Amino acid sequence: MTDQPRYGERRSQPAVSCPRHPNLPAVSTCKRCGRGTCSDCTIYTEVGSICPECANSSTRARSLKPSYRLQGKNVTTWILGVTIAVSLLATVYKPLQAWLMYVPAWSTHEPWRLLTVALVHGGLLHLGLNMLTLYIVGNPVEQILGAGRYLVLYAASAMGGSLFVLAWGFVDPSSLMGATVGASGALFGLFAAIFVLQKASGADTTSIVILLAVNLAYGFVVSGISWQGHLGGLITGALVTWILVRLAKPQPGKTQKSQTTATVWASVGIFVALLALNYGIYWGLSQFYG
Repeated sequence: MTDQPRYGERRSQPAVSCPRHPNLPAVSTCKRCGRGTCSDCTIYTEVGSICPECANSSTRARSLKPSYRLQGKNVTTWILGVTIAVSLLATVYKPLQAWLMYVPAWSTHEPWRLLTVALVHGGLLHLGLNMLTLYIVGNPVEQILGAGRYLVLYAASAMGGSLFVLAWGFVDPSSLMGATVGASGALFGLFAAIFVLQKASGADTTSIVILLAVNLAYGFVVSGISWQGHLGGLITGALVTWILVRLAKPQPGKTQKSQTTATVWASVGIFVALLALNYGIYWGLSQFYG
């Protein structure tokens, strides 16, 4: 005969503890797996709450797919198409290349050049190598970050590369009138993103470190290559990826919608900071040489 409580009798139920923190009581239950979650582990969503394991598995599942597509094409494909079209047109119509290439001395009154430098190239070989690299590297990075974060990374890295070219004017004033073309700064930002993502997942980063070292060294050894743009894109890409990954990580007490909102504001802040840095460096140069 089972031990059933008699009518009117109360029996206390043992407190359920959090499986991740046995010393803490569970304050909620994961709506997916049913496990208890303490206040530190509870991740609130628009409907109910989930545990960190389910949140992480959900994030990994979403990372296997692009977050959206534009008319059947992913963002990398669109960047490839636009860059190839503009670069080829600029090869035929030289005024377009002059309007889009980056010249540090014009950085304040024509700030679009910080970004449009990635749309023009110094010949078919330069264009072909950069677009092949973008196709190989860009697609997997976009798959992991999603289209929106990927666009922010690519654009910010291109701008960061231009800013390092501008800052080099403190060392070599003659470089302020030099012209820079190419998407290399943005591509080095993608390389940096791979390093940050591998580091965050605990993967071996030896291969990407060697690849980065070789490509950076090549820029220092061979003349006519903007190693400043490479270095600037690399540093900017690493910093932006770290920020975006931190904001995308599931956090107790925050819904996915609130994290997306925070990412949007952070992205706006990144570009505002880059533009402010552009004017700050230019002001510093004017004081330095004034």
